Order: sequence, then C-alpha cells, then structure tokens
Amino acid sequence: MPRRFALALLALLILLLLGLLAGRHVQESRQKRQVAARPTPTRTIPPPPTPIPARLVSIWFESAEDGLFHPEAREVPAAVDDVAFLRSLATAVLEGPRHPALLKPFPDGWTLRAAFRLADGLAVLDLAPPAPPTPAPTPEPPPVEAEGKKGAKQPTPTSTIPPPVPIAEPPKRWETGSSEEVGAAQSLVLTVTKNVHAVSRVILLVGGEPVETLAGHVDLTHPLLPDLSRAADEAPLVAPMPEPEATSDPAVTAPSAGPSVVPPAAPTSAVSPAPAPPQLPPIVAPRPAARPTPRPAKATYRT
Repeated sequence: MPRRFALALLALLILLLLGLLAGRHVQESRQKRQVAARPTPTRTIPPPPTPIPARLVSIWFESAEDGLFHPEAREVPAAVDDVAFLRSLATAVLEGPRHPALLKPFPDGWTLRAAFRLADGLAVLDLAPPAPPTPAPTPEPPPVEAEGKKGAKQPTPTSTIPPPVPIAEPPKRWETGSSEEVGAAQSLVLTVTKNVHAVSRVILLVGGEPVETLAGHVDLTHPLLPDLSRAADEAPLVAPMPEPEATSDPAVTAPSAGPSVVPPAAPTSAVSPAPAPPQLPPIVAPRPAARPTPRPAKATYRT
C-alpha cells in the first residue's frame, strides 16, 4: 500500500511538473505573438516640397526709343483660376520692367487691391495709390518760469486747451503728362488682353471706387480697349542677367615672384697630412681642423 501511494504521488508530481512546463510554454508563445503583432514604429520621411510651376507670359511696357509697347518675357506662378492670373499680370506691370530699354509705367507706391473677371470679356483691376505721408506731431513748448516777489521762480499756469488735431490731407492726384498716363493704362490693358484671350476690355478702379481719370487725361468712366496699333509685333525681350561685381583679390593682383636663385655652395677644402719619405719612418703630424662649410645664401626674389 505505501508503495502504490508513493508511485501515485510521484506520478502526480510528474503531471504537475509537465503542466507547469506546458503552461509556461503557452505563455511564452502568447507573449511572442503579442510582440510580433505590435506595430513597429517607423520613421516617416516627409516628401520634398513640390515646386510651384511657373508660366511664361509677356508683360507689355512702353519703349522710350520708338514710343511702341514691347513685350518682356516674364515667369509668373501658374494660377488655377483667371482671378489669380489677373492679379499676377497686374502686379508684374506695377513692379516695372527688367529690361533697361523699357519704361516703368507707374511710379513707386502704386499697388493692386483686387482683380475680377466679369462676363462679356470684361476684367476689373482695382488699383491703390501711394499712401499720403503722415504729418509729424508738433512738439509742445516748455513751460515758462516767472519770478515771484521774494525772488523764487514760480511756474506760470499753462492753458488746458488741447492742441488742434492735424487734419490729414487728401491724397494728391497723380501729376503727370498725358503720354505717361496713356502709357500706364495701356500697359495694363495690353498685358491683360494679350495673355487672357477671353478678355477684350479692362475697367480700372482706384481705391475700390470708380474714378474719372488717373491724372486728368485718360477717361476711365468706360472700359478701355487695347491700342493694338502701338503694340510691336516682335518676340518678347529677355532681361539681361546682372553682371557679377569685380572683387579685388590680393592673391590675383599681387605680382608673381621671379624664380629663386640659389648660389652654388663653396667647395669644402680639407687639409690632408703629407706622405712621409720612404727612407725615414713616417712622422705623424697633427691633423689641422677642417674649414667649416659655408651655408648657402637664402633665395633672393626678383621683383
């Protein structure tokens, strides 16, 4: 009986050990599956920025030589709609030409407020004139001190009336000649109609409001038509590239040194003892000290 009990107990222990090993194996395999199923973090590299495509257009400016309008090749950002394209064209005209033979139509300070595309071939350009200069504030005079009866200085009472507020002057009209005003208006009209074929007339506004004229010569109460008789029939001009400025380099401008001349070294002379006569035994005389070898002279440069 005790032997059977011992065998049964041993078998039970073996079963428990096998169960523990099996459970441990199952737990390890489950952990491995969880680790494998967990997503590994990867470094995402952002894509490079997409370059904005450019569009080649012709910006029309007046020439001082023949009085005609010549096209200048210019690249503007490609637009998805006609409104953005009109803004790019008008802004390029207001910036002025890059070719030295062409004239700038508008003076500095004129900007574009908005651009619109209407039906029946109409385009609207809203211009903004230069802002008037801000008046400088007038400095207040210092208080005047008055002497009292006893010699003490007492401040005089100052008036409490506030200084007058300076009134802002209205923007002055663009004072220029008729040819300059016509050239500025036609630069805008020709540039828009030549690049946007669906547009045939242009309306100019100033400050968001319709105006009669820019400088008193061109009637802006009706849409403007392009003057094709003054448009030169030629290929667009290309602005020359700016030449790099010449920089003085001391290494380049310095005169080149001539070839170095090294004088030959003087031969080294050593005094050897005279041979003894054959009849007499040799007489050993003291060896004189050798003359030191002169050092070669330093290289000289011819200038």
